[in-house]
Amino acid sequence: MNKMTVVSLKSILIGAFGTLILALFCTTFIRLDKVLAIIPVFIAFNGCLTGFRMVEQIKERLPHLGLFSFIMGLGGGAVTFSVVNLTGRIINNPFALTFFDMFLYLFLSGVTSYLGARLAVRYFNL
Repeated sequence: MNKMTVVSLKSILIGAFGTLILALFCTTFIRLDKVLAIIPVFIAFNGCLTGFRMVEQIKERLPHLGLFSFIMGLGGGAVTFSVVNLTGRIINNPFALTFFDMFLYLFLSGVTSYLGARLAVRYFNL
């Protein structure tokens, strides 16, 4: 695999599992239904880190950076949605994520990943 593919996959997984680690940490002192309400904030933060980390690791001028970072963010949001939904089924909790939640996760992660990548480009003067 080429470097860009490996960096992209690592960035997506780090962003998605960073969201889940923050959510699990919050469940120690906040009820689960409240944590589900703030997961979009965690997704936005980790989506930004996903885009920034990708540019930081590659440190090359990418021709379609905006589109690529947005798609990476969509991937991170999809992984997060899938894992949160799967976790809810495993613990037999009655919460159910809807299609609106899925689109919210995808949109937030995609936009913030793009913004994180733009920030990294400015920071590293690429």
